[in-house]
Amino acid sequence: MKKLREKLSGLRNASQITTNRLIYGAIFVAVWVYAWTSGERLAYVTGVVFLVIPAASYLITHMTLRTLRISQKLPASIIKLESGEISIRLHNPSPLPFARLECVFFGNKFAVETQSGIQLAVEPFKTVEGRIPFKCLFRGEYRLGLECVVATDFTGLFQLRRKYGRQATIKALPRIIDFTTIPLTVSLVAEASSRFDIRDEDYSVISDIRPYVPTDSIKRVHWKLTAKRNEWLVKIFQSNALHNIYIVLDNLRLPLEEQDMYALEDSIIETAIGLSRYCLNHGMPVEFILTDNNRARAQHPGGFGTIYSLASDMEFETDPELNPEAVLSQLQNDAAGNVNTVIFTTRLSAELYEKTANSQNRGNYTAIMYFPAPEPDEESERIFAVLEESGLPCHRAWT
Repeated sequence: MKKLREKLSGLRNASQITTNRLIYGAIFVAVWVYAWTSGERLAYVTGVVFLVIPAASYLITHMTLRTLRISQKLPASIIKLESGEISIRLHNPSPLPFARLECVFFGNKFAVETQSGIQLAVEPFKTVEGRIPFKCLFRGEYRLGLECVVATDFTGLFQLRRKYGRQATIKALPRIIDFTTIPLTVSLVAEASSRFDIRDEDYSVISDIRPYVPTDSIKRVHWKLTAKRNEWLVKIFQSNALHNIYIVLDNLRLPLEEQDMYALEDSIIETAIGLSRYCLNHGMPVEFILTDNNRARAQHPGGFGTIYSLASDMEFETDPELNPEAVLSQLQNDAAGNVNTVIFTTRLSAELYEKTANSQNRGNYTAIMYFPAPEPDEESERIFAVLEESGLPCHRAWT
């Protein structure tokens, strides 16, 4: 509705200029005919006057518009879907007023929601400010801001444009989704798998207490609680062996329409970021890996910014350097023990299914977060159905 109003406003402005020209032309013809019938010299004078007035108005408006001082201010970055403002400042150092100045703005029609322009009146030797709201609908970097200033001359016959030459770019950052629960049992699997794993423990952190069993070392006995409860209890230290979570994000770009592509890619990134923070808040270090071979690691919630920064700057590619299958194989080959891996992808393959099944059979935890395109391909749908039937951890994310 807003875009329709802006379009109608532009049509009205153009229509008003055309109407003014028609009226001026009709008056000129009528006066010139009357002057010609009254005397030849008067007709020439009338013609000159009617031509000089618009020319003088055009020239004066042109020169005054060139002296106009223009500046704009907008934030360097903004969270996606949050409201921001473009601030425009106009200073008129001349003694001539501008009854109506139109500031015309530009922005990505798919990714940025803003109005096309605003109208301001600037008095002589005065400064006026205008603010225009905007909202970035998708993550990414976009050109945004003032494109030109349009002034109407004093006769209303011409519109003059002055381009604003300074390019402005704004960075739209992804949202951070807060998970109270997640569709995958990552934390439960991590705790269950590492409960009795003593290969790599952090002895400074006690995660739980359990009853003593004959195979336990006497060094693990919790003496104070044993004496207090009158039963043998041992300490369970936080294990670093399986608490580590590898989040693999497949940054393959699908050949979609621009608007569908933006929405799908943002959904993948924001879900992966949300899962990363969820895991960090639950004591699990996260290694965030892209299939373009970039990665970031965080050991605790305070390091979440490194993952968020990488996800904010990442770009989807038509031919990334790696694929999820290759990353999964590399992680399992490099690990001394079992690993927890969650893969975010828009496409599933038979090879990925086989590696996921083999990984699970060897004691690893490998989950698939599948983000289908608006019109998903048959192979991916078939593989996902097989994953579900096999009981492997998987989840279809609806965008």
